[in-house]
Amino acid sequence: MNIKQMIKENNRLQDAMTPGNLSYYQDMVVYIRSSSVNEAKGEELLLEIGQHLLDAQAKGKTAEEVFGSDPEAYCKDLVEQLPPMKGLNKLQLHVMIPWIALTWFFFVQAIAGFIVTWTGGPVERMTQVRVSTLVLLAGGSYVLIQLVMKWMKNGTFQPEEEQRKINIRHMGIYVVIAVVILVGGVWLGRLLPVLHIQPWVSLVIFVIGLLGTKLLFSSK
Repeated sequence: MNIKQMIKENNRLQDAMTPGNLSYYQDMVVYIRSSSVNEAKGEELLLEIGQHLLDAQAKGKTAEEVFGSDPEAYCKDLVEQLPPMKGLNKLQLHVMIPWIALTWFFFVQAIAGFIVTWTGGPVERMTQVRVSTLVLLAGGSYVLIQLVMKWMKNGTFQPEEEQRKINIRHMGIYVVIAVVILVGGVWLGRLLPVLHIQPWVSLVIFVIGLLGTKLLFSSK
């Protein structure tokens, strides 16, 4: 099976789990998928775990009885045995986030530009794209997504009270990053040039971005 088929099969297995086993297993899914392991091997492992859990469930056992009371240590040990993500895959992951953010930025830019053109608004203003905006959008989206993924992994298997503390801590980090982005935007705006991009050009860039997303980052 390819990765998409394994994910589909994984979802099918989850549909057959009891609520308690499902909650336990979904934490394992988050932990393994957010780790820097080979994606295909990670999905194969999750299928094995899911099937093993269902077999045990049919015998009246719970996930904790099967995998133990310390699921984090169990998953950590499994992850360490998996092959790491290849260099190219890591590069794809790092590039994918700003790529997608910029792709959809140009979609919004194109739609807004066409609407302003059709309504007779200030077209000149809508064709202006600050290079500083592109830099901050690419960098900001990357940092925020990485923080979210780290938060998801660190919050996995944690008790509710500890998860609340993690949420508050990460919320504070998000606020700090937002302030840095705003300040950086003002500073960079004075240094970097402004591009003049017509709405149809923004639309072309968006289409190219979509094609690139499909070709470069889609799971096989």
